[in-house]
Amino acid sequence: MAQKSKERSQHPLRENIEVAVFAVVMAMGLKVFAVEAYQIPTGSMQPALMGTTLLDPVTKQTNGGLHDRVLVDKISYWFREPQRWEVMVFRYPLVTNVNYVKRCVGLSGEQLKIEQGDLWARPLGSDEDFSILRKPWKVQRTLWKRFHPAPSSSAPPWTGWSETGALQHQADESILLEGTAQVAYEARTKDQPEHGYPDAIAMRVPTMNAVARYVVSDLRWEFAVTPRTPRGPLLADFDFGPHACSLTIDAEGHVMLEGPGEARWTGEMAMGANEVTEFDLACWDHCLRLEVRAEGHPTQLFEHRFQAEPEQALRNGARFATDEGGWELLPVRGSRDIHYLPPRNQPSTPIFEVEPGHFFMMGDNTQSSLDSRDWQAEVIQFDPPLRGLATLRGDRMDNGQDPNFNNPRWNATRDRMTFRDEFGGLHVFSNEELAGAALDTLEPSPLVPREYVIGRALAVFMPLRPFAPVNRFGPVQ
Repeated sequence: MAQKSKERSQHPLRENIEVAVFAVVMAMGLKVFAVEAYQIPTGSMQPALMGTTLLDPVTKQTNGGLHDRVLVDKISYWFREPQRWEVMVFRYPLVTNVNYVKRCVGLSGEQLKIEQGDLWARPLGSDEDFSILRKPWKVQRTLWKRFHPAPSSSAPPWTGWSETGALQHQADESILLEGTAQVAYEARTKDQPEHGYPDAIAMRVPTMNAVARYVVSDLRWEFAVTPRTPRGPLLADFDFGPHACSLTIDAEGHVMLEGPGEARWTGEMAMGANEVTEFDLACWDHCLRLEVRAEGHPTQLFEHRFQAEPEQALRNGARFATDEGGWELLPVRGSRDIHYLPPRNQPSTPIFEVEPGHFFMMGDNTQSSLDSRDWQAEVIQFDPPLRGLATLRGDRMDNGQDPNFNNPRWNATRDRMTFRDEFGGLHVFSNEELAGAALDTLEPSPLVPREYVIGRALAVFMPLRPFAPVNRFGPVQ
């Protein structure tokens, strides 16, 4: 044994080489089979996943960028099927050597539609009514986009609120309702593209191709009240688009909620004088949720799912009022949900059929996301076959949608065309070769085959300060 130990010690370089080779092999094995890091190239998942250039806040010229690095789990889908709402990395079906990152919203064997900002589904081949797809709170709480206070705004917290009656602004920026008084936010919140971004970059993210088009109905209001010398209840009314909700709070801590459908709830908070009680009221995907918190008391939670037909939102807002005063209201925080938009080329309500073994993908930033809604295949047919090719399929990427390659691409004299097929191969054709070909045939291609799914996005781990204006670190939901 002593002799063997002596022989090994005479070759430290060999041992180091063996260790290094083993480490490289293990790292490559993990990358191929277990986990891998990806960089987010575009803004289709913003603000959940950032992939954007940044502008100088004064000149509005490009000044840096922010591209999240995400860790991707490649093992889980070996043992189970992808689930709805998971953020997935997959091969783009029309250019399979390119990876995309989107959220899975449509599952195998169902029909899917996008209407009034929400997603609806029913079994494939069924004639039953569509049911709204509800995001669970675990996912939904990460998707709220704050709109009030406005991102990067230095305006006072009550900017945008109307104030009537006997009230007084306090040094801590709260409002004391002294008598008959009301404060109301009725700004008709729309799907503004800058909602939800971190304050440090909100005004630096380019949004030139996105505009607010729709009044939103899925909102979250977070507020806190303190009974000072209450002589009557505090009334809070909320418009979630076509769905109304009201809260009644009295000095004894009785809380009564009335909402859409059969939503009714009463709670007891034993609210003491000068004690702060926090309320978190949210309505999304036809689900109403109220959470009430007060120091020294157990948190109370109420959730209610209600049925309703798709209906356009014409208004939204919040109002706090009292007839006799004595309530202090702290600054209110407002957020909105993703407002899903229909395809750009189909202003109506199309129905997508998700075939068995396939998935439908959408980006969270639906105003600026090239996803399943709009994927189209350019098909070229040769009769007779040319170079052994009867049909070619590739992504239709004209008008500069792809900064690296417009497909198909013509030269300056338009006598030669380059075409990228769905596997990334490039083909060059002359006008003579294309004379007998069927061109400009477009086919919708919205689905991702199961075998193209690479893995599930687990966490963002970069960039970090001081190399970026914000820290980007945490789980992906």
